[in-house]
Amino acid sequence: MLKGSYRVGASRVAGRRGPLHRGIVRGLVGDESGAVAIEFAAVSTLFLMILFGIIAFGFQFATRIALDYAVSEGGRAAVAGLTNTERETLAKEAINRVLDAYSGLVDVDRTTGITVAPNGTTANGDQKLLISIKPTARFTYLPFVPDMSNLPAVSTTFIVADPSS
Repeated sequence: MLKGSYRVGASRVAGRRGPLHRGIVRGLVGDESGAVAIEFAAVSTLFLMILFGIIAFGFQFATRIALDYAVSEGGRAAVAGLTNTERETLAKEAINRVLDAYSGLVDVDRTTGITVAPNGTTANGDQKLLISIKPTARFTYLPFVPDMSNLPAVSTTFIVADPSS
């Protein structure tokens, strides 16, 4: 045997109860290096669910704001009309222009719930005009934005005053 060489016996390396086996078992029992990865997986899953929930709510909220702005612009345009049919035409054109501007967020082809209708009169005799948009189907292009068809319509009332009286 050469000086400094070490003879590896079958019981020391390959044996079930050899010192190498006992060292591996002892090392695995006290090893906690994978605990951080498991904790990260649990925490990051919850964090990502909350993050994407906030993003989906933000897109739904932005869509509602776009609808509210479209209704307001439709009402402003409708006030310029002289007859009810002209007011309705002006309002729908203005609403569609606004929704075209938000085309990345709102699908204009699905705007079937636009209503422009007289809604009584004021004490002065001025006509009230109710303008509303009711999302009747999935209203956005984005697949992760929830369906808004069960929400109430976005509506506003404008007063059409005759300046000659």
